[in-house]
Amino acid sequence: MLVNMTSTNKKVGDVPMGIRNIAKAGAVAFATSALMVGAASAQDTVLRLSHTTAETMDQGSHAWAVIFKEAVEAQTAGDIEVRILGANAAGAEREQIEKTQAGINQITINSEILMPSFFPPARVLGIPFLFKSDAVAWEVLDGPFGDEFEQAWQEATGLRVLSIFNAGFRSFFSSDHPVHGPADLAGLKIRTGENDAHIAMVKELGGSPVPISWSEVYTSLQQGVVDGMENPPGLAYAMKFHEHLEYLTLDRHLFSIHAAMINEGAYQSLTDEQKQIVQEAAKTANIVARATVLLDERHALADLEDAGIEIYSPTPEEYAEFRDLGRPAVEQMVRDEIGDEWVDTLLGAIADAEANVGQP
Repeated sequence: MLVNMTSTNKKVGDVPMGIRNIAKAGAVAFATSALMVGAASAQDTVLRLSHTTAETMDQGSHAWAVIFKEAVEAQTAGDIEVRILGANAAGAEREQIEKTQAGINQITINSEILMPSFFPPARVLGIPFLFKSDAVAWEVLDGPFGDEFEQAWQEATGLRVLSIFNAGFRSFFSSDHPVHGPADLAGLKIRTGENDAHIAMVKELGGSPVPISWSEVYTSLQQGVVDGMENPPGLAYAMKFHEHLEYLTLDRHLFSIHAAMINEGAYQSLTDEQKQIVQEAAKTANIVARATVLLDERHALADLEDAGIEIYSPTPEEYAEFRDLGRPAVEQMVRDEIGDEWVDTLLGAIADAEANVGQP
């Protein structure tokens, strides 16, 4: 079993005072949000739902939001209204999480990139080359490891995970020259998210990582602040990042996780019947979001090629070079920061999943 974040075992988290402060903030947010939503429930309850991607139905986050909204509003006969704030309308990623913690918004869909800023053990999800396929990832994230992670995340942040889906496997895009192996990343400024594991991976592979907020990626590419980035193909195409890029290398180094999360105070302010409706709507939306991403990943490759992007699939030897350079040092860094327990538990769950679902 993983150690609960309230434990004094420092192997689980590296900033216990920070976690205590987050817990206090979560308690305040719980009370604040309960008051806000409770006041609204005298008439209609409003759940403000923010996300970071394009507001199109070929994006998992927006598909999740739309299906969730339709299901909740239909099942509650309009007693609950879901207002969607997509495409960073509620601010950048960090701001969206903070607003949901504070109860300004009640639900957010956000990636794993900023999770470590709010819950240090989430660094484990940034280790590259963990999952060999979607099937292995879902076996792990839908299983005991996922359950324990979500519970620990909720205790630390005050945000209850309604469902987890993804945005596809992250790969390298570049504008200067094609990347066939790690040596080709030398001298390239690569945009990463604000995540230490992502930054360390690019460094280990020979590139120069430049952490940039999601809302500023397009202009950074447009203005030549960076020479490339690492992102899932479908997400890159939907956000039009390809307009300032030339090459895509399908190294699939990281499974990009997105989580839909509700403020715990807002959730607890709902009636038992409304809670059940929200949970069932989230399950339905999750199925749609995962299927949407699977289809979009495949369509996006054809769309990117039609748009003039040169796509390269590494040979088995080249892939092994990416993995052998990018994985060990990052894994050790994560172990040094959060301890061995979360890492070993995740790796054990992955080994079990690979045995259960077979090789891709």
